[in-house]
Amino acid sequence: LLDTVSDAWDKTEDKASVVTLGSTALIALWVATGVVAYVDKLPLLPFIFELVGISYSGYFVYRYLLFKPDREELGEKIDDIKSKIF
Repeated sequence: LLDTVSDAWDKTEDKASVVTLGSTALIALWVATGVVAYVDKLPLLPFIFELVGISYSGYFVYRYLLFKPDREELGEKIDDIKSKIF
């Protein structure tokens, strides 16, 4: 693993941009963690977010997983997205 990372670093032409991007990503992760921790301390918002999550999960199951034609449609969408990525 260390050899792979070392080889990738040696092949990188713009090392300053990679370091800046990595640092920015770590700072964004730290800020996002702080925001989530703050929102979690508020009395009503976690309940609302949980309710929204459960509601959307129920909608997703009803829309895509409950009936066979809908499952096939979801499979086609997933295959389409995979073909676009790969």
